[in-house]
Amino acid sequence: MSVQEYLEKHLLPRKIEEAVNAAVRAKAADPVLFISTHMRRAAPAVITRVCARQILDSRGAPAVEVDLHTNKAVHRASAAGPGAAEGAAVDATRGVEKRRLLAKAVADSVRLINGKVSEALVGMDPQQQAQIDQAIMDLDKAHHRTEVGANAMLAVSIAACKAGAAEKEVPLYKHIADLVGKSATTLPVPAITVINGGTHAGNNLPIQEIKILPIGAKNFEEAMQMGSETYHHLKDIIWEKYGSDSCNIGDDGGFAPNISRQYNRRLGSCHCGNR
Repeated sequence: MSVQEYLEKHLLPRKIEEAVNAAVRAKAADPVLFISTHMRRAAPAVITRVCARQILDSRGAPAVEVDLHTNKAVHRASAAGPGAAEGAAVDATRGVEKRRLLAKAVADSVRLINGKVSEALVGMDPQQQAQIDQAIMDLDKAHHRTEVGANAMLAVSIAACKAGAAEKEVPLYKHIADLVGKSATTLPVPAITVINGGTHAGNNLPIQEIKILPIGAKNFEEAMQMGSETYHHLKDIIWEKYGSDSCNIGDDGGFAPNISRQYNRRLGSCHCGNR
Protein backbone atom coordinates (compact mmCIF):
# COMPACT_ATOMS: atom_id res chain seq x y z
CA MET A 1 0.00 0.00 0.00
CA SER A 2 1.38 3.38 -1.02
CA VAL A 3 1.49 6.40 1.28
CA GLN A 4 -1.29 8.07 -0.69
CA GLU A 5 -3.48 4.98 -0.50
CA TYR A 6 -2.89 4.75 3.24
CA LEU A 7 -3.84 8.39 3.77
CA GLU A 8 -7.00 8.03 1.72
CA LYS A 9 -8.02 4.78 3.38
CA HIS A 10 -8.00 6.36 6.84
CA LEU A 11 -9.28 9.78 5.68
CA LEU A 12 -6.27 11.38 7.34
CA PRO A 13 -6.07 14.55 5.21
CA ARG A 14 -9.68 15.46 5.97
CA LYS A 15 -9.40 14.65 9.67
CA ILE A 16 -6.17 16.62 10.08
CA GLU A 17 -7.67 19.58 8.24
CA GLU A 18 -10.73 19.51 10.52
CA ALA A 19 -8.50 19.45 13.61
CA VAL A 20 -6.38 22.37 12.37
CA ASN A 21 -9.48 24.41 11.49
CA ALA A 22 -10.95 23.71 14.94
CA ALA A 23 -7.72 24.91 16.59
CA VAL A 24 -7.77 28.12 14.55
CA ARG A 25 -11.43 28.80 15.36
CA ALA A 26 -10.78 28.22 19.06
CA LYS A 27 -7.61 30.37 18.95
CA ALA A 28 -5.95 27.63 21.01
CA ALA A 29 -3.02 28.77 23.14
CA ASP A 30 -1.31 25.43 22.46
CA PRO A 31 -2.45 24.36 18.98
CA VAL A 32 -0.44 21.13 19.01
CA LEU A 33 -2.10 19.99 22.24
CA PHE A 34 -5.50 21.09 20.94
CA ILE A 35 -5.06 19.19 17.67
CA SER A 36 -3.88 16.02 19.43
CA THR A 37 -6.87 16.16 21.79
CA HIS A 38 -9.22 16.78 18.87
CA MET A 39 -7.80 13.81 16.97
CA ARG A 40 -8.09 11.60 20.02
CA ARG A 41 -11.75 12.47 20.40
CA ALA A 42 -12.35 11.80 16.71
CA ALA A 43 -11.59 8.11 17.26
CA PRO A 44 -14.24 6.53 19.51
CA ALA A 45 -13.04 4.26 22.29
CA VAL A 46 -13.69 0.54 21.96
CA ILE A 47 -12.90 -2.30 24.34
CA THR A 48 -9.95 -4.32 23.05
CA ARG A 49 -9.59 -6.90 25.84
CA VAL A 50 -10.34 -7.64 29.48
CA CYS A 51 -7.69 -9.13 31.77
CA ALA A 52 -8.28 -10.47 35.27
CA ARG A 53 -5.94 -11.62 38.00
CA GLN A 54 -6.16 -12.88 41.57
CA ILE A 55 -5.27 -10.43 44.35
CA LEU A 56 -5.61 -10.49 48.13
CA ASP A 57 -8.20 -8.28 49.80
CA SER A 58 -7.85 -6.48 53.14
CA ARG A 59 -8.56 -9.75 54.98
CA GLY A 60 -5.90 -11.61 53.04
CA ALA A 61 -8.55 -13.55 51.12
CA PRO A 62 -8.37 -14.13 47.35
CA ALA A 63 -10.33 -11.63 45.24
CA VAL A 64 -10.49 -10.56 41.60
CA GLU A 65 -8.90 -7.51 39.98
CA VAL A 66 -9.73 -6.53 36.40
CA ASP A 67 -7.93 -4.45 33.78
CA LEU A 68 -10.23 -3.32 30.99
CA HIS A 69 -8.26 -2.23 27.92
CA THR A 70 -9.56 0.17 25.29
CA ASN A 71 -7.76 1.50 22.24
CA LYS A 72 -6.94 4.58 24.34
CA ALA A 73 -6.21 3.52 27.92
CA VAL A 74 -6.42 0.83 30.62
CA HIS A 75 -8.96 1.03 33.44
CA ARG A 76 -8.73 -1.07 36.61
CA ALA A 77 -11.25 -2.21 39.21
CA SER A 78 -11.22 -4.72 42.06
CA ALA A 79 -14.05 -7.01 43.07
CA ALA A 80 -15.45 -6.88 46.55
CA GLY A 81 -13.81 -9.43 48.78
CA PRO A 82 -15.82 -12.40 50.05
CA GLY A 83 -18.24 -11.49 52.81
CA ALA A 84 -18.23 -13.10 56.21
CA ALA A 85 -22.01 -13.23 56.35
CA GLU A 86 -23.87 -16.34 55.26
CA GLY A 87 -24.89 -16.10 51.61
CA ALA A 88 -22.50 -13.26 50.77
CA ALA A 89 -20.12 -13.61 47.82
CA VAL A 90 -21.51 -16.94 46.67
CA ASP A 91 -19.24 -16.69 43.67
CA ALA A 92 -16.13 -16.68 45.84
CA THR A 93 -16.94 -19.18 48.57
CA ARG A 94 -19.32 -21.64 46.91
CA GLY A 95 -20.75 -22.15 50.37
CA VAL A 96 -17.39 -23.35 51.76
CA GLU A 97 -15.13 -21.23 53.95
CA LYS A 98 -11.89 -23.08 53.35
CA ARG A 99 -9.25 -20.92 51.73
CA ARG A 100 -8.28 -23.61 49.23
CA LEU A 101 -11.77 -23.73 47.74
CA LEU A 102 -12.03 -19.96 47.89
CA ALA A 103 -8.83 -19.59 45.86
CA LYS A 104 -10.08 -22.15 43.33
CA ALA A 105 -13.36 -20.27 42.89
CA VAL A 106 -11.52 -16.99 42.30
CA ALA A 107 -9.22 -18.75 39.83
CA ASP A 108 -12.29 -20.02 37.95
CA SER A 109 -13.65 -16.46 37.75
CA VAL A 110 -10.31 -15.17 36.48
CA ARG A 111 -10.23 -17.84 33.78
CA LEU A 112 -13.77 -17.03 32.62
CA ILE A 113 -13.13 -13.27 32.53
CA ASN A 114 -9.95 -13.73 30.51
CA GLY A 115 -11.84 -16.00 28.14
CA LYS A 116 -15.58 -15.73 27.52
CA VAL A 117 -16.15 -12.33 29.14
CA SER A 118 -13.29 -10.69 27.28
CA GLU A 119 -14.44 -12.17 23.98
CA ALA A 120 -17.99 -10.91 24.55
CA LEU A 121 -16.92 -7.33 25.29
CA VAL A 122 -14.27 -6.80 22.61
CA GLY A 123 -15.39 -4.09 20.19
CA MET A 124 -18.04 -2.61 22.49
CA ASP A 125 -18.29 1.09 23.30
CA PRO A 126 -17.39 1.56 27.01
CA GLN A 127 -20.00 4.31 27.25
CA GLN A 128 -22.78 1.77 26.66
CA GLN A 129 -22.93 0.56 30.25
CA ALA A 130 -26.31 -1.17 30.03
CA GLN A 131 -25.29 -3.21 26.99
CA ILE A 132 -22.00 -4.18 28.63
CA ASP A 133 -23.70 -5.30 31.84
CA GLN A 134 -26.27 -7.28 29.85
CA ALA A 135 -23.54 -8.98 27.82
CA ILE A 136 -21.81 -10.03 31.05
CA MET A 137 -25.04 -11.32 32.62
CA ASP A 138 -25.92 -13.27 29.47
CA LEU A 139 -22.79 -15.35 30.08
CA ASP A 140 -23.94 -16.39 33.56
CA LYS A 141 -27.46 -17.80 33.67
CA ALA A 142 -27.07 -19.26 37.17
CA HIS A 143 -29.57 -17.91 39.72
CA HIS A 144 -26.89 -16.50 42.03
CA ARG A 145 -24.41 -15.69 39.23
CA THR A 146 -22.13 -18.49 40.41
CA GLU A 147 -20.61 -19.38 37.00
CA VAL A 148 -18.63 -16.19 36.37
CA GLY A 149 -19.25 -14.91 39.89
CA ALA A 150 -21.25 -11.90 41.03
CA ASN A 151 -18.25 -10.08 42.50
CA ALA A 152 -16.11 -10.77 39.45
CA MET A 153 -18.90 -9.50 37.18
CA LEU A 154 -19.07 -6.35 39.29
CA ALA A 155 -15.34 -5.71 38.85
CA VAL A 156 -15.70 -5.86 35.06
CA SER A 157 -18.72 -3.57 35.20
CA ILE A 158 -16.91 -0.99 37.35
CA ALA A 159 -13.86 -1.02 35.07
CA ALA A 160 -16.13 -0.44 32.06
CA CYS A 161 -17.87 2.40 33.89
CA LYS A 162 -14.50 4.06 34.54
CA ALA A 163 -13.63 3.69 30.85
CA GLY A 164 -16.94 5.28 29.86
CA ALA A 165 -16.33 8.25 32.14
CA ALA A 166 -12.83 8.70 30.74
CA GLU A 167 -14.14 8.68 27.18
CA LYS A 168 -16.68 11.38 28.05
CA GLU A 169 -13.97 13.26 29.98
CA VAL A 170 -16.20 13.65 33.02
CA PRO A 171 -15.81 12.50 36.66
CA LEU A 172 -17.03 8.98 37.39
CA TYR A 173 -19.91 10.20 39.58
CA LYS A 174 -21.12 12.47 36.75
CA HIS A 175 -21.04 9.60 34.27
CA ILE A 176 -23.05 7.41 36.65
CA ALA A 177 -25.56 10.23 37.16
CA ASP A 178 -25.96 10.51 33.38
CA LEU A 179 -26.52 6.75 33.10
CA VAL A 180 -29.46 6.90 35.52
CA GLY A 181 -30.84 10.13 34.07
CA LYS A 182 -30.00 12.44 36.94
CA SER A 183 -28.82 15.93 35.98
CA ALA A 184 -28.25 17.16 39.54
CA THR A 185 -25.78 15.39 41.82
CA THR A 186 -25.78 15.52 45.60
CA LEU A 187 -23.78 13.80 48.30
CA PRO A 188 -25.84 11.19 50.16
CA VAL A 189 -26.32 11.03 53.91
CA PRO A 190 -23.43 8.87 55.17
CA ALA A 191 -24.33 5.57 56.83
CA ILE A 192 -21.69 5.03 59.52
CA THR A 193 -21.06 1.62 61.10
CA VAL A 194 -20.39 2.04 64.82
CA ILE A 195 -20.82 -1.51 66.18
CA ASN A 196 -20.06 -4.86 64.54
CA GLY A 197 -21.41 -8.23 65.59
CA GLY A 198 -21.55 -11.89 64.67
CA THR A 199 -19.06 -13.21 62.12
CA HIS A 200 -17.94 -9.66 61.38
CA ALA A 201 -16.61 -9.29 64.91
CA GLY A 202 -16.42 -12.66 66.66
CA ASN A 203 -18.61 -11.56 69.56
CA ASN A 204 -22.06 -12.63 70.78
CA LEU A 205 -24.06 -9.88 69.10
CA PRO A 206 -26.60 -11.37 66.67
CA ILE A 207 -26.61 -8.14 64.64
CA GLN A 208 -23.96 -7.84 61.93
CA GLU A 209 -23.79 -4.05 61.74
CA ILE A 210 -25.30 -1.24 63.79
CA LYS A 211 -25.23 2.02 61.84
CA ILE A 212 -26.09 5.65 62.47
CA LEU A 213 -27.52 8.16 60.00
CA PRO A 214 -26.84 11.82 60.88
CA ILE A 215 -30.02 13.00 59.13
CA GLY A 216 -30.19 16.29 61.04
CA ALA A 217 -27.01 17.62 59.43
CA LYS A 218 -27.15 20.64 57.14
CA ASN A 219 -24.55 19.26 54.74
CA PHE A 220 -22.21 16.31 54.20
CA GLU A 221 -19.33 17.89 56.11
CA GLU A 222 -21.50 18.44 59.18
CA ALA A 223 -22.90 14.91 58.87
CA MET A 224 -19.40 13.43 58.92
CA GLN A 225 -18.48 15.57 61.90
CA MET A 226 -21.57 14.38 63.79
CA GLY A 227 -20.78 10.78 62.90
CA SER A 228 -17.16 11.10 64.01
CA GLU A 229 -18.07 12.69 67.34
CA THR A 230 -20.71 10.03 68.00
CA TYR A 231 -18.26 7.25 67.13
CA HIS A 232 -15.61 8.49 69.55
CA HIS A 233 -18.14 9.23 72.28
CA LEU A 234 -19.45 5.68 71.91
CA LYS A 235 -15.91 4.37 72.34
CA ASP A 236 -15.65 6.16 75.69
CA ILE A 237 -18.95 4.61 76.83
CA ILE A 238 -17.92 1.09 75.76
CA TRP A 239 -14.51 1.48 77.41
CA GLU A 240 -16.07 2.60 80.68
CA LYS A 241 -18.80 -0.04 80.73
CA TYR A 242 -17.11 -3.13 79.25
CA GLY A 243 -13.38 -2.47 79.42
CA SER A 244 -10.66 -1.66 76.90
CA ASP A 245 -10.77 -5.07 75.17
CA SER A 246 -14.35 -4.33 74.08
CA CYS A 247 -13.08 -1.43 71.97
CA ASN A 248 -11.56 -3.82 69.43
CA ILE A 249 -12.59 -3.13 65.85
CA GLY A 250 -14.67 -5.48 63.68
CA ASP A 251 -14.39 -6.15 59.94
CA ASP A 252 -16.33 -3.01 58.99
CA GLY A 253 -14.69 -0.53 61.36
CA GLY A 254 -17.27 -0.70 64.13
CA PHE A 255 -16.53 -1.55 67.74
CA ALA A 256 -16.92 -5.19 68.73
CA PRO A 257 -17.94 -5.32 72.41
CA ASN A 258 -18.43 -8.83 73.77
CA ILE A 259 -21.99 -8.23 75.00
CA SER A 260 -23.86 -11.27 76.30
CA ARG A 261 -26.92 -12.67 74.56
CA GLN A 262 -28.96 -11.94 77.65
CA TYR A 263 -28.12 -8.27 77.25
CA ASN A 264 -28.96 -8.55 73.54
CA ARG A 265 -32.48 -9.72 74.37
CA ARG A 266 -32.99 -6.80 76.74
CA LEU A 267 -31.62 -4.43 74.12
CA GLY A 268 -33.93 -5.87 71.46
CA SER A 269 -37.01 -5.33 73.64
CA CYS A 270 -36.03 -1.77 74.54
CA HIS A 271 -37.99 1.00 72.83
CA CYS A 272 -35.37 3.66 72.26
CA GLY A 273 -37.15 5.81 69.69
CA ASN A 274 -37.62 8.78 72.02
CA ARG A 275 -34.15 8.71 73.51
